Amino acid sequence: MQSAKKAAFFFDLDNTMFDYEASFKKASLFAFHTITNNKWNDTPMVEKWFTYYKAYCDLFWSAYEKEVISRQEYQRKRLLSSFKAIGLKSFCDAQIQYYQKVFEKSVPSEVEPFVWIKEIFQRLDQLGVLIGIISNGDSIIQREKIKNLKLHIPEMNIYISSEINVAKPNPDIFHFVKNCTDAEVYHYVGDAFDLDIVPAVQAGWTAIWWNPLKQPAAVNHSSIYNCTSSSDLIEVIKKCIESAGYSLH
Repeated sequence: MQSAKKAAFFFDLDNTMFDYEASFKKASLFAFHTITNNKWNDTPMVEKWFTYYKAYCDLFWSAYEKEVISRQEYQRKRLLSSFKAIGLKSFCDAQIQYYQKVFEKSVPSEVEPFVWIKEIFQRLDQLGVLIGIISNGDSIIQREKIKNLKLHIPEMNIYISSEINVAKPNPDIFHFVKNCTDAEVYHYVGDAFDLDIVPAVQAGWTAIWWNPLKQPAAVNHSSIYNCTSSSDLIEVIKKCIESAGYSLH
């Protein structure tokens, strides 16, 4: 029997381990009702606001990502623009900041792991495989999300960009994690091709793309698995585990 190589599986957080879009919407609507003092009970209008809000989040993201505008300005512009789109104009910066505070506090409370994530983590843990998370984002917010997942993830295996001063898509974050851990084969599961998959492969890892929207891959590579369903993902992870020499029987 082949001797097992010590394997490591790291996961992205948002939209990989849980439905971030659903959590984002619930938290956004809660913050909206808070800042408007629940005066807006017209569900279609509130839904219309959220549609605008999400569109402006996407519209201004590029400027924020390229550091043309600050994080605070990004948050301000997307919210004020969405309010203006539905005829709300009398909001000051203090109210905008309060909205963001309520929103950021609410997001983690809406986190619930995908059912199949629980199954995967339980199996990997039983086999003694190294499990961890590599995530971009604010330390406090990301750690609160991880806490609410209620999964067994060793603290030493949680890597958040704001804490280690390197972020995806820089492949250095994967080199950093590899240098801090003890394994022979490394795998990364993520939903964003350019942000997660490409840098993981550049760092020499096997990349497992969680791709339920069935988006086309920008490049093909032997170290990339494209999983469009939870059953695909589970089978690929089993295959990787067996390739490392672990017995699933």
